[in-house]
Amino acid sequence: MTLRVTFAGPVPPITGGIASHSACTIEAIRELGADVWVVSWAAQYPKLLYKGSGIDSESEPFPDAEFLMRWWDPTSWMTAGHRARDDDLLVMPWVTPVHAVPQRVISACSRGVPFSLLVHNAVPHERMPFDTTAARWVMRRAAHIVVHAEVVAEQVAALAPRVPLTVVPHPPQLPVSVTPLPDDKTLRLLCLGFVREYKGFDLAVDAVHILRNRGVDVQLTIAGEVWGETHVWKHRAAADGINLIPRYVSDAEVLELLASHHMLVAPYRNATQSGSVALAFGAGRPVVASTVGGLSEAVTDGKNGRLVPARDVGALADAIEDVAEDLEAYADAAAGTRWLWSDVAEALLQGVRR
Repeated sequence: MTLRVTFAGPVPPITGGIASHSACTIEAIRELGADVWVVSWAAQYPKLLYKGSGIDSESEPFPDAEFLMRWWDPTSWMTAGHRARDDDLLVMPWVTPVHAVPQRVISACSRGVPFSLLVHNAVPHERMPFDTTAARWVMRRAAHIVVHAEVVAEQVAALAPRVPLTVVPHPPQLPVSVTPLPDDKTLRLLCLGFVREYKGFDLAVDAVHILRNRGVDVQLTIAGEVWGETHVWKHRAAADGINLIPRYVSDAEVLELLASHHMLVAPYRNATQSGSVALAFGAGRPVVASTVGGLSEAVTDGKNGRLVPARDVGALADAIEDVAEDLEAYADAAAGTRWLWSDVAEALLQGVRR
């Protein structure tokens, strides 16, 4: 008998790593033989809360997805829940407390269909009123919860202590493959993703200053939508000789950027996990990251990258230089780091068994 699953969450052409992650998850569940109905957002957030473009005009809509849900329309959430009633499992990604009410409505309208929750961030990076209350409200009703880092597992266990929980490493969410390192005397560093204060990309700029003062020929690229005032970053990039791409970066461009740079730099001030790290390893690129959240679980210090204390610009510069001096060995170890979407799908299907 074919397992029937409803997946309710963002998929392309919605921008961002969560939508790409969802697409990979759905495909992996289907590869296990399940029949998956996908319901996504026609309007995911109020513009006041989401500062990005929202839709990738160059991306094809995810096959067979129905873009029914709107953040302001409870009837659309009810429709999604009603459609899930005849299925064996409901899967939803937990991203923000903003979706707590829609997800509870979807679950309630599915009339007892068990749901697995894929938790990206237990609580948001920029805290919100009642965010832990909203998380408890949804998480404690889940049949099973899947996360990508032990630090997130600890947060979820505190919020929903009786719900079964599985930790699965975060696989690369694009079809990335190992490419040769750039044949270039200039050391090329990449910061990838939304440009937000907590990601610490400004610390990478400061580290580049230190390296240049040491005589290192280095170039930094920062690629991603700026979360805030773009002109401030444009001014700094021009002043500091940084290659800034302050917009949504398509999947094809991400692959090109990874191929044309020597390493990824993730100097986060705080973090839970990062999809960019998995992409870098998939391309055979080492990662220099802060010892925060799941980054310290993903990066093996001295093997596929280096870990440094958060906010320590001097240590960040030292680590970048250390990796550059033995780049081939670090790149080989990065290429050997493999995580699978089938493991994510298997973990989510535990919700049916629960």
